[in-house]
Amino acid sequence: MRSSTFLLSVVSVTLLSSCGGGVMPPLPSGEQTVTGILKPAELSAVRRGSYIIEQDGVDVYYAESSLINLREYQTKRVTLRGYFEQNTNSEDLPVLVAESVVDVEETSQEHSLSALGVRLTTPVQWKLVKREGKHQFRLEEDGEDGDTLLVVWQEDGELLPDGGVPIVVDATRATRLIDDLSGTQIVAVKRKGTILHLRFSPGTRANADRLREDFIEVLNSIELKSSTIEDTGSSFGTGSLSTPCGGSAGILCKDGYFCDVQSFEDNVGKCRKI
Repeated sequence: MRSSTFLLSVVSVTLLSSCGGGVMPPLPSGEQTVTGILKPAELSAVRRGSYIIEQDGVDVYYAESSLINLREYQTKRVTLRGYFEQNTNSEDLPVLVAESVVDVEETSQEHSLSALGVRLTTPVQWKLVKREGKHQFRLEEDGEDGDTLLVVWQEDGELLPDGGVPIVVDATRATRLIDDLSGTQIVAVKRKGTILHLRFSPGTRANADRLREDFIEVLNSIELKSSTIEDTGSSFGTGSLSTPCGGSAGILCKDGYFCDVQSFEDNVGKCRKI
């Protein structure tokens, strides 16, 4: 494929340039077709490209378009048709000026775990199997006998595990424990008479960093059935409209509002009306 050949050329010449020789090859001319996952790019007043095209976990091109609303396709695998132009800085990735969308493929899938009163969204490559009363997710590439990546279950209980970092999951108090050696994360969410558990185990997979990013997105997507959420009243503090919530203190919003977490890394958000 022309785009793949061009990418290899860019990588090779970049390596040569870093050793003091070589220049960037000319961009392929004419109409080009590129397939990859479309991701928002960091804002820049200088660099071109409002989106990034990712192939096999590697950022390969920037993308922009005056004809297509690329926002509609972000986080999806898309096939775009357009032409290449150099970026403002020739050392940056080139820009695909997209003129049309050839194909769109969903990259995420919603799962309703009705027995647990949980709805969440995972990458399509995370395949769900229910075994021994637990919902297990495995990577499609690992097959049915592969190691479990994520397990979701609940147990009777009233107390969250000790030693974790307080977080907020769907405006509900929770805690997260991380084993630095294995990379395993356990998230526990307090509900009415039960504790919801999520155990994420990326192991030694080569793409473990990417999987951890995906797990954060999974946590952000979780929706809990309201009848199973623990009513904590105001004992942990409450927030009103547009006031901060979540964070290390686990600040909750008052009735009729939810905590719109902006970043799961910090677990801090703003109270919004339901």
